[in-house]
Amino acid sequence: MPAPVTSLHHDLARAARALFVADGLGPGTKVAEAALAARLSVSRTPVRAALRLLEEAGITRRDGRAMVVADPQRDLPEPAGADPAEELAVAIARARAEGGLPDAVRDADLMRAFGQPRGVVARALARLAGLGVVARNPAQGWHFVPGLAGEEDRAGALRFRLAVEPAALLEPGYRLDPAFAREMRAAHRAVLARRWRDRDAVAFFEMNAAFHAGLAAGSGNRFFADAVAAQNRLRALLNADWRFGAGRVQESCREHLAVLDALEASANRRAAALLAEHLRSAGP
Repeated sequence: MPAPVTSLHHDLARAARALFVADGLGPGTKVAEAALAARLSVSRTPVRAALRLLEEAGITRRDGRAMVVADPQRDLPEPAGADPAEELAVAIARARAEGGLPDAVRDADLMRAFGQPRGVVARALARLAGLGVVARNPAQGWHFVPGLAGEEDRAGALRFRLAVEPAALLEPGYRLDPAFAREMRAAHRAVLARRWRDRDAVAFFEMNAAFHAGLAAGSGNRFFADAVAAQNRLRALLNADWRFGAGRVQESCREHLAVLDALEASANRRAAALLAEHLRSAGP
């Protein structure tokens, strides 16, 4: 029996379809599972599940024992059962950023404010807690963790990141973890391959934060790593409510991939320059 289909499989299916279109593959072109797995930087097992989804959608088909392209222009259906907690987490972050929520909140307050049941609210708060946006109070309820308040704070944070993050890539003995690089490539390609939805904002920030933290970790210097982790916590609220549009999501992913390309080519000075350019484009 095939393993259950996950969101990763849907993301990989979209990434694979995007590759078919980008490569100009016509109907009947053979799809090599191993080659596709290598291009997506994942193992063959999740690619096999992604190919099943493509076949069900009519994007690929079986030709004897081989898998071939059928119609790469077809759309993949959205995965069923999207968790409403994802959308609620974004809505809570947006309300807080706009001044619509106080410093401290209770589950019951959010249930009334957003018309959601306790389970959905609890999952949304857990997602935001994982990002460092909220934390539990000692007695009851939650409080919002201080973030970047106002333009002056955000400008100062950006100057700090420009001083610290590119410098981490120039540390003696810098080593990019190959497993981290593969995971990031697959995650970014999956984002590039799918249509942006507001509910993706929290997951996108998690990927973004993991990328910057992983780059700093490659320095082997805990002071760089600690500084980047602290900045990730400060900017979590702003980024959990993504306001910069789908185009900036795509640009950010491509900029991240270009930094990885340079690091994997041992061109660390170029990687540092690309990272600085990315930070200036992205802001805090």
